[in-house]
Amino acid sequence: MNNALEALFGKPDYSHIARDKAVTVSITADEMSAILYAYDRGVSELDADSIRKLDAVIAKLKDELHP
Repeated sequence: MNNALEALFGKPDYSHIARDKAVTVSITADEMSAILYAYDRGVSELDADSIRKLDAVIAKLKDELHP
């Protein structure tokens, strides 16, 4: 794959903004359940509803990390 295609479709590189940081987010009981489900069974085993809840947690974390 050439550099232009790699830049568009390759694994993203966030090293220019990534750093160590302590963050806090509030999550619902349903979101916590989705996190524990993913931890115990693996993300590939999540049902659609649990994936949406896990995505919501990831969005909250992203907003704290890079608003």
